[in-house]
Amino acid sequence: MTGSTVGDIGERGLIQRLRDTFPSLSLIGDDSSVLPALQCPVVTTDSYFEGSHFYRWWAPPEVLGRRLLEATLSDIAAMGACSRWIFTAVTLPPCLEIDWLERFYRGLMEREDCVVAGGETIRGSNFGITLTAVGEGGNSQTLLRRSTLRPGDNLWLSGPIGRALDAPAILEKAGGLEGENLNPRSGKISEDRLEQVRAFLLPRAELELAAELRRKGVLCGIDISDGLFSEAWHLSRESRVDVTLDIDESIFYNSVKDKPLEAAASGEDFVLLFGATEQSEFTSRGCKRVGFAKEGAGRVSVLLDGKQVNVETTGYDHLEV
Repeated sequence: MTGSTVGDIGERGLIQRLRDTFPSLSLIGDDSSVLPALQCPVVTTDSYFEGSHFYRWWAPPEVLGRRLLEATLSDIAAMGACSRWIFTAVTLPPCLEIDWLERFYRGLMEREDCVVAGGETIRGSNFGITLTAVGEGGNSQTLLRRSTLRPGDNLWLSGPIGRALDAPAILEKAGGLEGENLNPRSGKISEDRLEQVRAFLLPRAELELAAELRRKGVLCGIDISDGLFSEAWHLSRESRVDVTLDIDESIFYNSVKDKPLEAAASGEDFVLLFGATEQSEFTSRGCKRVGFAKEGAGRVSVLLDGKQVNVETTGYDHLEV
């Protein structure tokens, strides 16, 4: 059925084809999904629409499906929970090719620890998808929270940031990325920029690290989805402490080191920012210390290379005009 579209086979035909292609979709078939009991369910929802959050020409559909899954699961990781189930509500234009959608679902279903358990399909003018992830938190008292940063705690970052800065423009210059190795389709870009946009397209929710942090007694965490400054502000506000970020070029991708403040505000890194006691050490896990908390009322200050700087933008705002 190569070349067939969603409109050619309709909703029932599409669902049946997906179930035939992906046996793991066995939970789909009734009006509601029946799930086994979970100890402390942890639930998050994210919506993604072509033209606002991504373009199909950016990368192969498997990569895009996997990217959106990992971005959603990053919120589960931010709580220190384990991923269990994912629900999909998909908006489909009738002209969308079924082969493309199957490959997208292949990426969406790549993780064995997160099973697609149900969802919805509706018709629309543009492709879009809302993902609802269900995780298992275990002991609710040890979940990572935004409100548990304490004066004297250090702030740690679990990986490099800045991957989203100018990423759409870089991808456009490259004509998108293609193939297993994600090479530029037409244009030429530098190796540093290629590393950056590959990281932008291939985030990985820090589920394993978050679980380890919980085992070590860490109580405070958040993921970097809207920018380092924005997430630090959330921690300071929810915990009612002042936060000082002390950063340098070592926390950034090479391609954005010349724009550190913009890179720190760009978001979509999906790494963890977490607080831990002064005695705790995480460099062996590839984490970097990026600041500290002190008594205060919820303010954030920024040191760049040891010098205080004014930050005009705190991060991405989904409703900002």
